[in-house]
This record gives sequence, structure tokens and C-alpha cells, in this order.
Amino acid sequence: MNLSIVYSTRNNEPNFVRHLQQTCGIKNVEILAYTNNGNQSLTSLYNHALTKAKHDFMVFIHDDVIFESHNWGPKIIRHLQQFAILGIAGTAHLSTTGIWWEDHLKTIGIVKHSHNGKTWTSNYSGDFKDRIIPAVCVDGVFMAVNRQQLRENFNETLSGFHFYDIDFCLNNFIAGVKIGVIFNVAIMHKSLGQTNEAWEHSRQLFLTTHKYNLPCTLKPTIIYDGKKCKLKSYPQVSIIILHKSKNFLLFNCLNSLAEKSTYPNYEIIIADTGSSPTELAEIYELANAKKNIKVIEFKDYHFARINNEVVFRHSDVKSELLLFCNNDIELINDALTRMVRVYQQNQCGTVGCRLYFADNTVQHAGIQLAMNDNKLEISHKGLHSYYHFNPDGVEKNIVGSTAAFLLISRKLFAEGFNPHYQICLEDVELNLTCLKHNKQNLLANDAVCYHFESQTREKGRKISQNDYDKLVTFLKSVPHIVKNLSLEMIINN
Repeated sequence: MNLSIVYSTRNNEPNFVRHLQQTCGIKNVEILAYTNNGNQSLTSLYNHALTKAKHDFMVFIHDDVIFESHNWGPKIIRHLQQFAILGIAGTAHLSTTGIWWEDHLKTIGIVKHSHNGKTWTSNYSGDFKDRIIPAVCVDGVFMAVNRQQLRENFNETLSGFHFYDIDFCLNNFIAGVKIGVIFNVAIMHKSLGQTNEAWEHSRQLFLTTHKYNLPCTLKPTIIYDGKKCKLKSYPQVSIIILHKSKNFLLFNCLNSLAEKSTYPNYEIIIADTGSSPTELAEIYELANAKKNIKVIEFKDYHFARINNEVVFRHSDVKSELLLFCNNDIELINDALTRMVRVYQQNQCGTVGCRLYFADNTVQHAGIQLAMNDNKLEISHKGLHSYYHFNPDGVEKNIVGSTAAFLLISRKLFAEGFNPHYQICLEDVELNLTCLKHNKQNLLANDAVCYHFESQTREKGRKISQNDYDKLVTFLKSVPHIVKNLSLEMIINN
């Protein structure tokens, strides 16, 4: 199989042709270079190339790119067996404005830029390496196609050099053509890609054509490894689940643990905080049928205090590890085993995992602290995004992880959660305490769960001023951590 490379240029540079030949890794690659001083539109030139190219696998590129990957041609041909249109940057959501990069939560891809001696990277998402992420459209800086699978050509009513790519993709997407973004072909784009009057004119033409097709959205795909994960040893884990009513959530959580995890050595402690007698009877019936589940009843709910009491008074002291698990968690893969593996390999502080909302958007890829308008902002990395995370390996550059699904050693949990927090943030302080003890908190990128967030707690609960002030006070007591997190401003407030 072979490849045809197409580009339009004002000056046909032999060095650029040699660069393409030397980097693509395909002998006798066809290069269709159209010398064009602006007299012809890209759409007309690209349609001509679609007709004249020798090969069905084609790559349309700008003439101001440098390929940093070698032997990229065979990768493109392999990927085009699965998808008909590929790019290195795009989106899973095209809004009514037609601007593909507008909603950064749904963008996909990684592109390097160089301009006026400066180089930077636009991270439109995490790095998915050899995977292809489905998209609605891709940017024309690099666009590979399988000609045999296309349903629409380029729209020649778009006579300029803008929106030809988005229009082409959208027309094919609507016709059922698969479009995706790839990550294992790296380029440097020697341009800013700025907008101007010509760009705006093309945008208006595009919107006139597609006003009934927008917005156009793909539901995100959860990227995870479902293969079995084996360890050399399996230290005992105490899994602690606080629960109240809505037994379907609890049973769903327990069923997912039994079905998705092969981890052989754990106990489950259900801390019930006010279920009805009927609901409690159902829980006890389940617990009595299992050897490794026990139920402890509490009269009220307080996250920190009750978890502490379960750990220090009711859990098996032989458990080396503790897993705090919300009752509205559902394992997507064997997250437990993967998190224990990260702990064993690193002897770290806390270990968290990637969590998803029910709509497949990211709920958590690590705790994130930042200063915004002189106020501490507490959030989660990747929150509500489609693909703003890394799917493999271990995430080290994090504050820590939410206690919705959090692994920690019993030894490191010796002080427990700070019980003076009333609503939340005790888990943030726990993670920071691990940092204080020179432990690195990690996120197992390949451990994945759903989190149907706080369905058994009161609606509309927000961070209280008391809890916020308590966390700020703690941060001020650990200036070296504040400095590492670039939160120095908090000390002066």
C-alpha cells in the first residue's frame, strides 16, 4: 500500500519535498504539490487531487509544517483501515458558531507551534498515543483520508482558505463517515493560525450552509484497558462504604466490584447512616450471604468522623490498605487491582483513579488547587471534559484524589480524616498531609469508575465557609507545599 501527499504552496520548495520523502517512511510516495498564488481555492485543488492521485490513502497538509515523527506514513495507512478521515486536532462537538476549538472541554489532539523563535504546545486533550479518538471534525493543518470511504468531496462554494476542512468533515460525518484524531504522528506548525476578515467571511458562508446541522455532537467514549491485571502479592484491603437509602446504588457498587475485580483479598464494611428498616433488612440479607461483608449502623452522617471510626474500631487490623469508596461508585474495569499495583510499585501517599459522570464526561482526574481572583479554587482536573486526561501510566503531578474512591495505607492513615470539617474538604487535607510527610500522591490513569455523584446526600450542598477557611489555614501551615503548588498568594491573604 502506498500514500499520496497533497499540499498547496506559493513557492514549491525542494527541501520540503525531501523532508516529506525522508520522514514518511514509504518508498516512492506520491507528492502532489500545487503551486498556487491565491488564484485557486484549496477546495478546487484538493478535489483535483482526489481525482488525480494514484493512491486511495491521501494526506492533505499545509506547507508550513515539520514532521517530528519518522515513518509516519505506515501509521497513517494502518489507521485509515479503521477511520476514513483523520487529523491531529479536532473536536467531538461543533457548536452553532462553527468554531471547532471554542469548547475546550470537548477538543481533541496535540499540536506543536513555532513562531518568531518561540515554541509551544497546544494540548487540546490528553495524549492517547496509538489510539484513535472519534471526532466530528478535524483541522486542515493535517488531514488524512481513505478516498474509497469518502461520501462527499470538498465544497467549492467555499472559495477561500478557511472552513474548507470543517465543511468537508461535517458533510462526511453527516453521511456516516468515521472521523478521528490520532496522536502518534507529531508535527510542528510554523503558524499561529490567526483569524481575520477572510476567515470570518468563510465562517458566515459555512454557517449559512449548515445552520440546520449545528450543533453537532458525539458522545464521549470512555477510554480504558479491560485486560486482567495480575500482582505478585495481594495485601488485604478494607473497603469502607458509607451508605444511606437508595440501595440500588450500593448493590450496583458491590456488584461491579464482584464482576469487574479479580482482587482476592478484601473485606467490605458498610457504614449505614440512616436507611429505613426495610432497606437495612435488604443490606443485612446481602451481607449474611457473603463472608467478607459486614454492616455497622450509625445514627447520622459525618464523612470524616464515621470513616475514622470504621477504620480504627471496626476494620481488620491485618488490612495493610484502606479503600474509601462512595456507595455511588461503579467500577468500569478492575480499578482496585490497578490502584494496588501503583501503590506497590511506588510506596506512595494516596492513590486515586479516573472517575466519570453518567454522561461519560470526566468527573475526576485528580484534585486541582489554583488561585483565582485572590481566592483558593478547589476543583478536579479534567472536570466535565471529554478527553482531558492521560489514559495510561501514573499521574504524578497532582495534589491528590477525591475520597470517593481513594486508596491509602493504614499506616499513613494513622491520624485519620480531620473530623472538624463539616461537609467536605477533609480528603483534600488528607492528601496534603501525605505531601507534608514527603509522600507523593498518585493517580492510576488506567483505573476507571463511574461516580454517580452524591445521590444519597442533600442536594445543593456546597463548600461551607468554615471548611474553606480550615483548608486555607492548613495550607498556610505548610508553606513549602504552597510554594510547590504555586499558591504563594494564599499566604498573603
